[in-house]
Amino acid sequence: MEITSNIVLLVFLLFWTVLYVVNYKKEQLGINLDLKTYLGIFGILRTQLGMKTINKLGKYKIWQKLSYLAIPLCVVISIYTFYAFIVSTVGLFDGTVQKEAAKPIIFLFGSTIPWIPGLLAIIIGITIHEFSHGIAAASFGQKIKSSGLLLALGIPMGAFVELGDEFKNEKPKVRGAIAAAGPISNVVVFFLVLFLMPFTMSIGSPLTIVEVLEDAPAFGIIYSGDVIQSINGKTINSLTDFYSAISDIRPEQVVNIVILRNNEVLTYEITTATDGKIGIISEPKKSVSFVLQTLYWTSLLNMLLGFFNLLPALPLDGYHIWMALPDAIGDFKKNNRLLSKVSELIKIIINERNLSSISIFVWLAILASMFYSFL
Repeated sequence: MEITSNIVLLVFLLFWTVLYVVNYKKEQLGINLDLKTYLGIFGILRTQLGMKTINKLGKYKIWQKLSYLAIPLCVVISIYTFYAFIVSTVGLFDGTVQKEAAKPIIFLFGSTIPWIPGLLAIIIGITIHEFSHGIAAASFGQKIKSSGLLLALGIPMGAFVELGDEFKNEKPKVRGAIAAAGPISNVVVFFLVLFLMPFTMSIGSPLTIVEVLEDAPAFGIIYSGDVIQSINGKTINSLTDFYSAISDIRPEQVVNIVILRNNEVLTYEITTATDGKIGIISEPKKSVSFVLQTLYWTSLLNMLLGFFNLLPALPLDGYHIWMALPDAIGDFKKNNRLLSKVSELIKIIINERNLSSISIFVWLAILASMFYSFL
């Protein structure tokens, strides 16, 4: 039986129903689930596995140094993110940016974002983000109150790490370092997956035609279900082969394409359109396609999660990182008069009052953009 998105969602829904009932009757059943539910849809399931992992990794002080180093890097990314945020918001209202771009991610699932690869990508992104906060906090001797899973109708949406109250009373530089650990880990995952994707595209797999665009040069010649054998004499055994073969094709050029149809090898010569295409859409076998989709959305959603959290607005990580910047500059080289003056000057600009004003602006712009995207 083919495993579809609907089957996966049904399995999670049954799992959530059982989990919800067991938690509701935990006293009668004698089962102690540390589960809190909200509106019967959302849940927070606390576990000890995450705590043990964080405490084990957090004993290494190297995370302190890496977290401190992440502060200036995050500030640079934050400046770019804030600029891009303003440009895209203005572009949304003047029509240069599509409304779809402003919709919340949850409304894009099933159409723009495939369900299973998309959920895996979100789980990976949120879990890495939260655990990085926890590991960094543990390396500074911070108390971790709890950790566990975030659930929506039984679907794991990622993990969470709940820091102790002492985080609020810690020095701005330490708070900034702990805050920087989350988004910078997402950025690292983004680049790591980008590095891995070309290798995945080289995995051997037949490419099957899934659609031929109407009125395109290939329409009525190539059909869905045909398997590409070669293009202009270049054998096609993977996506890498396919992109290599079509890279030299030009507008209104005759293309020699060999396909396999019903165990019969057929050769056609098709002249490309003015855009250099013949109008076919192909994909590798499902296992390869699933891996590629998961990697793609893991890369993209980690980038969005990391960059978004670097906006200088409460309660996002960017707020704490910007508050830590003056001390990070002043402590970079002790007793340096120039750095001390720069640090004092930045403290005048970066303060709670200014960042609170920016926070209000950011969230109002986000809410306005989301509301406008549904009009």
